[in-house]
Amino acid sequence: MSTRTLFLLTVLAAASAVPLQVLAYERETVSSLSDEEIRKAFAELKAGRGNFAPAREAREDWLRARQLSDSDPRWKSWVKERTRELDTWMGKPRDKAGRVAGWVHDYVERKTGKLLKWSPKDPEPAEEGGREKFHAAWIAYNRIYNIARVQDAARLFRLTGADRYRDWAASQLDFYADAYSGFPLQTWNGRARLMTQSLDEAKHGLILLEAARLLRGSVAEDRRAHWRDRLFLPMAENLRQSSSGDHNIAVWHAVAITLVGLEFGTPALADFGKRDEMGISKLLSRAVSPDYFWHEMTLSYQDYVVEALCQLFIGASLRGRLGEFKRELWIAQNLLIAPVVVRFSNGDAPTLNDSPPRRKTPNLKRWRESRRVLPTAIGLIEAQGKLGWNNLLDPPEPDPNRTDLPPVVSRRVPGLDGVLIRKGDWQAFLRYGQGARYHAQQESLTYELQYKNVWLLRDSGTVGYGSPLHREYFRRAVAHNVPLVDGDGQQPWPSVGQVDLFDPDGAGITVSHAEYRRKVTASRKLAVIGDEFVDEIRIARKDRSPKALGFVLNTGCSVSAPGAEASAGLRLPDTQPFRRWQNWAAFRMPERWTVTLDCQGQRFALQVQGDRDQRVFVGTVPDSTAPYTRNGLYVETTGSDAVFRVAFKPLGAGAVR
Repeated sequence: MSTRTLFLLTVLAAASAVPLQVLAYERETVSSLSDEEIRKAFAELKAGRGNFAPAREAREDWLRARQLSDSDPRWKSWVKERTRELDTWMGKPRDKAGRVAGWVHDYVERKTGKLLKWSPKDPEPAEEGGREKFHAAWIAYNRIYNIARVQDAARLFRLTGADRYRDWAASQLDFYADAYSGFPLQTWNGRARLMTQSLDEAKHGLILLEAARLLRGSVAEDRRAHWRDRLFLPMAENLRQSSSGDHNIAVWHAVAITLVGLEFGTPALADFGKRDEMGISKLLSRAVSPDYFWHEMTLSYQDYVVEALCQLFIGASLRGRLGEFKRELWIAQNLLIAPVVVRFSNGDAPTLNDSPPRRKTPNLKRWRESRRVLPTAIGLIEAQGKLGWNNLLDPPEPDPNRTDLPPVVSRRVPGLDGVLIRKGDWQAFLRYGQGARYHAQQESLTYELQYKNVWLLRDSGTVGYGSPLHREYFRRAVAHNVPLVDGDGQQPWPSVGQVDLFDPDGAGITVSHAEYRRKVTASRKLAVIGDEFVDEIRIARKDRSPKALGFVLNTGCSVSAPGAEASAGLRLPDTQPFRRWQNWAAFRMPERWTVTLDCQGQRFALQVQGDRDQRVFVGTVPDSTAPYTRNGLYVETTGSDAVFRVAFKPLGAGAVR
């Protein structure tokens, strides 16, 4: 088995689909590791026993579930609430064949780009006034909710024996089977009819498939054949034709195709997961690093991959086929756990590429919901006492030996093109490249910075993908903490940098890009010196032509410069991301200057040393969380090369709150 996989990154021009540049480079992958090496990784955190240890085979005990829901007051109340909600929902038709599902990422607040939380109580919005996409997103959410209730109905039928739940669930499967070929084929992101894109088709098709499994033996075989032939096989074929590229969407495709095959005894589909080039086995062998990071290098999408794989492992378990996926099961368990090694000391996760903001690691919800097949001591403890179908059907084993997470220490993290720095009270996570164009942001050479538990520099991630703010601001360099040339960052992106120096005690971490932009090299050195955190930025034009060279920082801290006087006539770069700056002021600064940051009551001196003629801009910029603004600091000079030394120093004796 090859120990390396060749990745081809096709970087697209912003204004067209014409490839600008193809970067070929090699990365180590998990294919170089033996099963035993994979099983032993993070062993102290795992809790599985039996034939699949340290993972587990999922179970389903309906007899115990019935006894528990009849005798335990908490479970009896929980089941009563589920039946009440479902009876209300079943009371009238909820979906229509003529409705075309949109993209849930268009269900956003116009001004901030914030994803809105849909509720079944939300009225259907008008399809007018430029809100057509918003309306289509409402349709998608309504369909998603209805599909989830189909699964609930099938489960309640198995639990209570009430025929009305079987009949309603079966009628909804009839409806989707009859309507599927009439839904328009949408091809903007894969092939889909039930939903707008193949990812959503796979994810929510799996829920309908689970309902069909639960009704097996309770409905006529010709009815199940109708579901198979009119809904699940055409859906699987659309997903098969959509499968290309090593990304999270392809994982969901492979899971859905494989489980359709297992459910209906279709060998060509059932074998897809193990044997096809776009199946689970090959995807994981190509796209997981030896330190167990998914190559899209976005921790939220790594969790999403784990969620998809759990669907496969639970579905295979309940059909007696998990033994075919042992290696994949063990890899997935490591994918679940690996992000804890890059956490900040207060449990905050670094925010990489396209990601929701303000995430924690470990993701306790994902650890809890994965424990049926990927058990950890922490996940089992989190699951104890929770009311839900997973615990009712497959209760968590008690595991009294909660294991501490591995310590937070300075380390290279090649699977994320990153370096974690931890020394004294300072901690930072520095990025030097991206592994895939999927969900990459223009953020190479950025870093996040924390002092004790106080954030100085924290990445905003992004907002709903349907918002212009996502495309025009949060994905772009100006929203990060990076070197800039003429107001822009790395080009093309994604692109690959390197680690030049790594001293694990924090004395010196240097990363660089030999081709940060065309004819431009850039590097960044981070170090903890005494009580200061020092950042040295170097930018050089290979052709020696003068350009505006500088860097940008984005902070949730307030910025003050007593005595500094604004200078007239200075202008921000005329780029789309900088047009999002508001209420900005410009200053001409000497070779060395200092401002004060106030971060949750902890004050820091931020000192910058650079060229004699520095132009400094401070303004209000977008943020992805309330109050939806933060402060931007942009520094530039003109020349063919530039060196900036930035130092953060805590001020005063006040304790960090």
